[in-house]
Amino acid sequence: MAENHNPRTPTMHGPAIYRICVRGHLDASWSDRIGGMQITETRGPDGQAETILVGRLPDQAALAGILKSLYELHLPVVMAECVTSENGSNSAGEYALVLKQTGPFH
Repeated sequence: MAENHNPRTPTMHGPAIYRICVRGHLDASWSDRIGGMQITETRGPDGQAETILVGRLPDQAALAGILKSLYELHLPVVMAECVTSENGSNSAGEYALVLKQTGPFH
């Protein structure tokens, strides 16, 4: 049976833009160690510090590596989201829009 593939749906091996929110503080100096993701600090609805990471990752293995790093830093993941897959017609403009719109998930 042929699989219908939506170009906005991530695959295990294709690049995609991800947004991850963790409870706590992650200094911007960690960006290179977490795939070059942009790091933004915010506050959750309860006033607790949260950090939002946004960036293009080459595949789900890279995502798993970043999640492992966050676990090892004792930063609980509040949310991880595939914002857009780059398997279709998505452009650098979409990535810039995601970065501009990044804000609290709540």
